[in-house]
Amino acid sequence: MKNFWNKHVFTAELPYEKDQVITLFLRDRFSRVDSFVMSLGQMTRIPPSKLYSYVDGNLIEQRIFKRNKLQGRGKILSYFFIIPTALIKVTFDLLRALKSIHFKCDIFFAQHFLPAFVAVILRRMGIFRCPKIIFFMFDFFPIPPEFPRNLYYRGIDSIHRYIRKHVDEVWFTTQRLAECDKERFGPLPKKVTKRLTECCFFRRINVPEPSFVPPLRLAFLGSLRINNAIYETVDCIEYCLKHGMQTELFVIGSGYEESNLKKYIIRKGIRDAIKFYGFVDNGEEIGKIFSTCHLGIALYKSDPYSPNWFLTSGKFRRFISQRLPVIISSVPYAAKYIHEYKAGFIVDNTPEDVFRVANVVYNNPSMLGLLRQGVDKLYEKFNADIVLDQAFRAMLNHSHNEKDNTI
Repeated sequence: MKNFWNKHVFTAELPYEKDQVITLFLRDRFSRVDSFVMSLGQMTRIPPSKLYSYVDGNLIEQRIFKRNKLQGRGKILSYFFIIPTALIKVTFDLLRALKSIHFKCDIFFAQHFLPAFVAVILRRMGIFRCPKIIFFMFDFFPIPPEFPRNLYYRGIDSIHRYIRKHVDEVWFTTQRLAECDKERFGPLPKKVTKRLTECCFFRRINVPEPSFVPPLRLAFLGSLRINNAIYETVDCIEYCLKHGMQTELFVIGSGYEESNLKKYIIRKGIRDAIKFYGFVDNGEEIGKIFSTCHLGIALYKSDPYSPNWFLTSGKFRRFISQRLPVIISSVPYAAKYIHEYKAGFIVDNTPEDVFRVANVVYNNPSMLGLLRQGVDKLYEKFNADIVLDQAFRAMLNHSHNEKDNTI
């Protein structure tokens, strides 16, 4: 893909494959891109922070910072030591990365609230020279009632409130996210532009089709934590096996619940049906794993304090990108797309309901072909290259017109 925007972009992202779709687009469309991959280090197997520098789409330099090995258990330790220390370490890495570009670029594209906050502060201090700071807003965090999480999320609220007043643009990933942002903080200032960039499915990686059913193979992708419904997913596999369905679960991800989860699986006696791949941030490797699966499973707890209600989750986008129909609960915003495009099944968050829809495919595997047709239509509608191209063209054309009007 030819580079055709003569701009220097600095982007900051988390080390998750779901975020890298942005960097791939930037790398292929802008003359120079510096990509800072930030490592908060609160989960197992997270790589160190890195800085990749691209010129005309080619990697010219790679810098690896010291690995952040912070991990901890317990709310008090996590929220009063682990998380603050991790944020400070990442901020220091980000400053060193910005120093390598002499604190100057044309566009700063923040895919997390921390780099957006740092960029705004540095620009207001006159250190960072950048005419366009974009905050790509993935997350929205309702304030939970329990201590000390509520203090942490109130702190995030304060940072968001400051960021949205001083960046140049806020790009929302769902309409619901934009609506909730307005409800929480009020209208954006007139000088801040709002854009919607819904879904942003990844570039499809060509891989073989999965083998025949049975066994019916399900894919789970995401952090191994309680509010990601990984235990509920395991319960669904147990239920399917007990009711005579040959089922397997492939788990991609890591997290603080990993060791407890494996013990839970052993106690249930289903260890042979579940395979762990650990943290994987390589799209091609994920694509190969998914090529052996028939369905993706994306269940979420009905938690009023979970951000999942407002978002288009990474696992959903990755499943669709790799042509996997999705079994999804009704909580995420993404469920509306599954319904509209007939790209999978909407279920209650129960083993019985998951078994009901999985059994449809198990007894009639040819149905996968119809579901994949819906997946393909959804993918074509919200391919990241299309969505981001439209957003950047609109932004750059607007900026160009503004300059023309001042002449």
